[in-house]
Amino acid sequence: MKTLLDPIWGWPWTLLIAVASLMFVVATYRPRIAHLAPGARRWLLGLRIVAWSIVLFAMLRPELQFNQTDPRSAKMVVLTDKSRSMTVKDGPGGISRRDWLLQTIDRIRPQLERAGKEVEVQYVEFAEEGSPVERPEGEADGTQTAMGSVLGEYARQAATQRIVRILLLGDGAQRAVPPQDADPRAAATRLAEQNVRIDTVCFGAAGLSDTTLDLIVEDLEVSPTVFVKNTVVVSGKIRVLGGAGREVVVRLLLEDPVAVVGGQTTMKQVAVPLRLTPSRNEEVLPIEMSFVAEEPGEFRLMLEAVPLEEESLKTNNSLTTYLTVLKGGISVAYFDIERAEQRLLRRIDESPHVRLDFKPIRQTPGGAAVTLEPSWFELGKYDVYIIGGVPARIFGAPALERLAKLVEQGGGLLMTGGTYSFGPGGYANTPVADVLPIEMLRTEAQFGETIDESLYYGQTLGMRPTIKGLSHYVMRLDEPARNLERWQALPPLKGANKFVGLKPGALVLAESEEGTPLLVAQDVGRGRTMAFAGYTSFYWYQAGFPEAHQRFWEQVILWLAHKDAQGDQAVWLKLDGRRFRPGQAVPMAMGARDPQSGPLPDADFKIEVTGPDGKKHAVSPQRSPTESLAKFTETAAPGEYKVHVDAMHDGNHIGLGADARFAVVDQDLELHNPAADLALMEELSRITAGSTVTPEELKGYLKKMLEEPINIDFTRVRKLPLWDNLWLLLVFAGVLTGEWWLRKKRGLV
Repeated sequence: MKTLLDPIWGWPWTLLIAVASLMFVVATYRPRIAHLAPGARRWLLGLRIVAWSIVLFAMLRPELQFNQTDPRSAKMVVLTDKSRSMTVKDGPGGISRRDWLLQTIDRIRPQLERAGKEVEVQYVEFAEEGSPVERPEGEADGTQTAMGSVLGEYARQAATQRIVRILLLGDGAQRAVPPQDADPRAAATRLAEQNVRIDTVCFGAAGLSDTTLDLIVEDLEVSPTVFVKNTVVVSGKIRVLGGAGREVVVRLLLEDPVAVVGGQTTMKQVAVPLRLTPSRNEEVLPIEMSFVAEEPGEFRLMLEAVPLEEESLKTNNSLTTYLTVLKGGISVAYFDIERAEQRLLRRIDESPHVRLDFKPIRQTPGGAAVTLEPSWFELGKYDVYIIGGVPARIFGAPALERLAKLVEQGGGLLMTGGTYSFGPGGYANTPVADVLPIEMLRTEAQFGETIDESLYYGQTLGMRPTIKGLSHYVMRLDEPARNLERWQALPPLKGANKFVGLKPGALVLAESEEGTPLLVAQDVGRGRTMAFAGYTSFYWYQAGFPEAHQRFWEQVILWLAHKDAQGDQAVWLKLDGRRFRPGQAVPMAMGARDPQSGPLPDADFKIEVTGPDGKKHAVSPQRSPTESLAKFTETAAPGEYKVHVDAMHDGNHIGLGADARFAVVDQDLELHNPAADLALMEELSRITAGSTVTPEELKGYLKKMLEEPINIDFTRVRKLPLWDNLWLLLVFAGVLTGEWWLRKKRGLV
């Protein structure tokens, strides 16, 4: 034990201030008490000097320091990797990494036995977790390399045990799934804080292309929802290791629900196989294939690189996902300029019933017609056409004539407001004027950059359903009793086009609070058309009403396509992905709708997930304001899982429920891409001030390390401050209180 002083301002300044303050106290206090008796003067001056002494004591900040030796025995941990990636034969002479590691352990055994005289040497085999052993032996059979989890356990042990060193031998690649997927760097940081060094020895090559033949399907991308008769585009990536000059055949397979063998549906080829020849031993080949969706339903889709005969690992030659093909989907062609209204209106493409193709129009004053492929206006190509703020001259007369005929033959047409929509856009002198539900004048047409403000409303306009519109399919945002209230809650439109007049038979579905027509609809021949004067409905979305915005525009499209009776399924289910790793959680969302397609937020759901072994799992959902959410976590077994959701409302079943499937990919984490990770091993050593050595250098490194004692006593320093505590404050307060009492008794207060 020893006493230390740590002056608050350094010794010179602290002593100078102490002497000056003492002289000030004596010089100023003695005259004030000179009239008192000698005994009283000595007591008062003495108490004041004691108070000064306490302040000086605190300024010097004295403390007692105790040195304590940690009596616990020290431990050196030798961690050896036993995961399956250690079976890769890229060691000297073609031996496996595991055999290379065991041979290295045998060579350094004398050094480890010598170290055992000073510290406890503990051997630990690790893969998913660490297991102490007498000596490393046996095959590498671990399915994960959870280095972060294992090192984290020793970081926790270091708080109660003396661990002086960790010798980590393996290929350095962290390959683990939750909950074993802890970051090894974080564990190394905690070990460094406890003075535990990690020395690493890496076995294996960072690149395997020269020694291993393997075809790996690394990526598979496809739109999860398409419509019947539409083209499905599938893209992906194939990594080829050790296959330079070898022909690689890539196939696209789709589930055939009719052909069942052994209780399982078979897969049929749906695209012409690709034949590729990589030029390098390690190469990533981009893949793009397509086919036409012929039948509605949910299908398993597989991208496969046909295995080569010499491949030892074939479980990574394919990836699987699921494709939903919808019957009777609505195809929409949309023409508009770049503006906020178009960006959010295009969200209708998110509906499972709508596929939208957007043609951006670059607007310039006096611009010429845009070259549009004839396919845009082929009969049956699109069910609904939307024209935004695009002038008629952009299309040209032939295209607009074909569009008008398509409407009369059963198509739908919507024109939205804008600077160059309706009459101001020059449509009064085109065939489209004959099918839109409003009147237009040729004199409204605007040319150049001059805008006639009298053709537009500049004020805000609250959009409200008319009496007839209140019960119309397009205007249903909520159940009838709350529908008008829902519309009144939406922010007003900021500006709109003025309609000169309405055609006979036109139906006004929505108007402003002052009675200005905003949404007008009409049947034309076998088709339907609609005119929307507004161009700022995106304010609904931005003001926090995205569901209302989306539902309104979806219903507009469904009505124009004569599918207003279709709506969505009574119960819907969405999975956050269709392909997961073993152990990965599967988020899902679900909801229900009433007969008017309105949401039922208080519906009750029963979720059942059937695993690949046929075992059924119940999942409990949680309600949110717009849907119910759930998470399925029992995904340890690879294979196909089936989800079924039943819904009830007020004690009654809703529809037939909803179904979906997902796959837990049977992907061998250890051998999917078993390259060694020397960089990670070096980083772990660097974090803990350790060293990274090669297997050949390890014996010499240990010899050098043993030249110095390993079991150095841990000395813990404990400091006891004498100034920063309660008792000093109490003494100071007591001295001042005593002085005040004496002064008061002598009449000085």
